[in-house]
Amino acid sequence: MSNHIEASVESGSRGDHSGYSYRDGKDPSLPPDHPINALGKWRKFFILITLSYSGFLANFSVAIIQVAFPTLGKAFGVSPGKIPNTIGYNLLGVAVGPLFWNPLSKTIGRRPVYLLGSTLFIPCVIWMAVSNSYTVFAVARVFAGITSAFSQTVPPATVGDIFVKEVRGSKMSMFAVAVVIAPAIGPIFCGLIVENTTWRVLFWLILGLAVVQLAAFFFIVPETLWIESEDTPMAVAPVQSGSDLQQVSSNNNDHDVKAIAEHVEDTLQSPGVRQGHVGAAWMPWKRPGEFLAISLSPILMARYLTIVIPSIYYGSIFAWSVGITIVMPQKFEAPPYNFAVIPLGAAFLAFGLGGVLGKWSGGIVGDKVVSYMAKRKGHREPEHRLWALLPILPFMFVGCLIVGLVVKLQLHWIAYLFGGGLFFFCLSAATGLLQTYVLEGYLSRSMDTQAVFVFFKSIWGFAIAFFVYDWGEEHGFLSEYIIQGALASGVGAILCAILILKGRSIRKWQGMPMASN
Repeated sequence: MSNHIEASVESGSRGDHSGYSYRDGKDPSLPPDHPINALGKWRKFFILITLSYSGFLANFSVAIIQVAFPTLGKAFGVSPGKIPNTIGYNLLGVAVGPLFWNPLSKTIGRRPVYLLGSTLFIPCVIWMAVSNSYTVFAVARVFAGITSAFSQTVPPATVGDIFVKEVRGSKMSMFAVAVVIAPAIGPIFCGLIVENTTWRVLFWLILGLAVVQLAAFFFIVPETLWIESEDTPMAVAPVQSGSDLQQVSSNNNDHDVKAIAEHVEDTLQSPGVRQGHVGAAWMPWKRPGEFLAISLSPILMARYLTIVIPSIYYGSIFAWSVGITIVMPQKFEAPPYNFAVIPLGAAFLAFGLGGVLGKWSGGIVGDKVVSYMAKRKGHREPEHRLWALLPILPFMFVGCLIVGLVVKLQLHWIAYLFGGGLFFFCLSAATGLLQTYVLEGYLSRSMDTQAVFVFFKSIWGFAIAFFVYDWGEEHGFLSEYIIQGALASGVGAILCAILILKGRSIRKWQGMPMASN
């Protein structure tokens, strides 16, 4: 897991200072006013709590309707089967949102993005709460996803800004676990609220939580974007820490957009302490061409095969997990199970438990495998991490098979929770392994790699909501889940084999950074 965060955002000096001891959380290679050194231990802790809360809230908002399909269908005069589509609409917003938030966080800074995103999310929540038709509600869900998407890609940058790399993995674990458990906790609140009051209270609850989010960012989280001073006379602005943005000289503002985008890779290698300041790099409206180039950078990143193909594959297995959570309430509310909404909401905890265990397990196993392979090979490569994914893949098929058998044969409901929990365990472990592999493939442009990863994850989640239940009804749920499990296991095994054998060659062929991480 620690390697995951080292890949996420590299902050401060670019030199190798591995000889220093970072036990006090400080970095002597950085100036005293750098966020790593300037912020105290407890201030960093509360910042991390706020970031984790933000990541939790966005996913909690997506999942808050999981056991309210019949209630919302009746309220909007549509079939309950159409309500899960709004989960997809929310994820669609999350998919495209980082294309807006990421470049802003690289230019105007982290804090303005947190404050602006938190503020804009509030009217979107009110919009959902007062919706009087399905169309209005669906559109509101899209914009709620867009405005909350900053919480999925920008917090890792802040973690990298304020923590030394030796502890970033453990710090990021809190954020990752918060994101994983949110979809499992949301349905519990949904059941309690729908059972005792109106569905609109679901979003009044989200509104209260959103106000807390804005207040926490305002009072707790300072600006952490570190701008290094350049010694080169031609440079008018420094290289931005924690991102892949390199400033160009003042007489190059009208460069071709593609040329600028290709020039974002960090080139500073000077050792020693480099001076700088915390704040905005520059304002987007002053350099619109350059800002457009940074906005396009995640799109250009998708041309790298070792980034886009694992992201597409991960998106597919994430989609199968979304499908499990969409099918369960529709089946368990009907005979022979006849679940009431509160027990149905509580049943989602099984998926959350599997997700938490998988997140920790995947990180620990992945790190140990990388350490072992590095000692054995004498160097470290991103592909080493994929060995840890191979033992997990067969259990994806087993989890899907159990779920399919339960639905087809109407077995005891606990078996569905076991199968679904097993799949979520595998998904969570695969998340850490695959996302870390993608990030380590291009460390200096890690925020762009993360945008690609989140995009395909969310787009698959958006699409699955429209066909997963009908697929089972038309062709049989057992057949559906066998296919899903076979694709998750089979494609994953093929992908791992190709990347382990040829991943380094592919990265070299495409001109990606080749330094061992």
